[in-house]
Amino acid sequence: MDTATTPSTPPAGRPEDAADDSARAWEELVTSALLGTDRRPPAGLAGPGTARDVPGALLDAAALHTVRRRAGLRPGPAVPPPERAPADPRGPLPGAARVRLDQLLAGRTAPSPAGRRGASPDLAELLPQWLSLANELGYKAPPAALPALLDAARARTDLRPQALRLAGPRGLWLARLNPEWKFALRGTGAGGRLPSPDDPDGVRALWDEGLFAERVALLAAVRTRDPAAGLALLASTWPTERAEDRLMFLDSLRTGLSDADEEFLEAALADRSRNVRATAAELLSALPASALAGRMAGRAATCVGLDRTAGSPAIAVEAPHECDAAMQRDGLMATPPAGRGERSWWLGQLVEAAPLSCWPARFGGRGPEEIVALPVADDWQAELHAAWCRAAVRQRDAAWSRALLGSPGAPPATGPGTSSLAERAQLLSMLPTGERARWVASFIAAHGLSEAFQLLGVCAVPWDEPLGAAVIDALDIARDAGSYPWSFSGVMGLAERCLDPAAARQLESLTALPDEAEDTSPGAGGYWSEAFRRLVSTLRLRAAMRAELIGTT
Repeated sequence: MDTATTPSTPPAGRPEDAADDSARAWEELVTSALLGTDRRPPAGLAGPGTARDVPGALLDAAALHTVRRRAGLRPGPAVPPPERAPADPRGPLPGAARVRLDQLLAGRTAPSPAGRRGASPDLAELLPQWLSLANELGYKAPPAALPALLDAARARTDLRPQALRLAGPRGLWLARLNPEWKFALRGTGAGGRLPSPDDPDGVRALWDEGLFAERVALLAAVRTRDPAAGLALLASTWPTERAEDRLMFLDSLRTGLSDADEEFLEAALADRSRNVRATAAELLSALPASALAGRMAGRAATCVGLDRTAGSPAIAVEAPHECDAAMQRDGLMATPPAGRGERSWWLGQLVEAAPLSCWPARFGGRGPEEIVALPVADDWQAELHAAWCRAAVRQRDAAWSRALLGSPGAPPATGPGTSSLAERAQLLSMLPTGERARWVASFIAAHGLSEAFQLLGVCAVPWDEPLGAAVIDALDIARDAGSYPWSFSGVMGLAERCLDPAAARQLESLTALPDEAEDTSPGAGGYWSEAFRRLVSTLRLRAAMRAELIGTT
């Protein structure tokens, strides 16, 4: 390069002076490049032979400067290596299951085909089942799969509990090295691990010094292991906790709730936070032998009883005329929501909080089904039955849930308790799993699939045989009726995840392309054939996944 176009070499002297000169020269080149050499010719590049090629001279000078800067770099101080990953004593996945995990994680990020789904299984929807079964069998994730597993958990919060459980201590170790995975450390102790409930010093230190999320997770862990120890831990700092924190901590007492918690909860009824008082009252009302439940039973008995003046047995209702201070202390909200009358609002809260065991004596020894079947005077039936539904769910009472559900064959609008499918689903969840499946199967046989989606969601997986058969029969009927399958896309998605894989053989006959009648929707038969082929392939894939995990392939 011509000496006229070469920036002068910094004079020898102190190293810091040379560094300053070099930095100034570099800044000069950058400024000229940004503003343009015609507006800001760089110092040292103007001279004979450069007038017509100043931009080229600038680039030459920049290249020379870059080499000089890189060659002059000194190595920085060594960074301490990360601590070794902790050991994970769990067993490794079988070879076929390792390959399957990679496929499921890759399928999670595969682009969705436009338009029709085709007959291929949805791998993203099968990942939760695979993770659940792998954890149930006590496997650990392969180290190479941990990054993809943590990415999947970051993208889908519903995957996090199972994904982090499979990732184990090594997954938490890795999460500390990438800020994008910091979610994995929330709710865990220092370093991503909770102290053992058997380590009182560690528990105490984290409870006193940990972040809020860490303390919530710690209390939940201790409460699950030893409810009395969890209560003692909470009580030790209760007066100094913030109101919003007290509410979250109090909610953890749902785990292992028993009569031993009554004294603490009774004291919480005087809390300065209305939400804390309401939660304490709700928990106490779930304890039928609690003093609050007794007080609520007494109040409810003055409002609801048997009308002995009528010609036939009926229920008489006299809603409260006020919500006094004692009622409010016991958790009743005095101000109703918009559109609700005060008296009906107070009545519903009283009946919901009263123990269901108080009603047979109040109604002459009648059982739940007989009580629910009684007519209710003065149009109070909907309010009264809705309150009993909430009480049955809160107190986890199967007998009352069964009575309020009524016969699955009855039209929903005429059921004894509620026509709301959401409330029916909650009542169903109080029944044993087998009875739950039989009830929903009968409901589908009587009313079809259009109203069964929410009810199917509370049934145990895989679906018991009567329920699976009822769903398949209803889908077959819908196909024969000529409607499009996407009208039942929600049920089809549930069937792919919840049907027993053994049902694939029964479904084979439905994969054939049916003959289309004149009154059917155009092309519906082809869509149904595709949907059933996808269902069959998904069930077979689920069977293969299970076989790979239990080592029977």
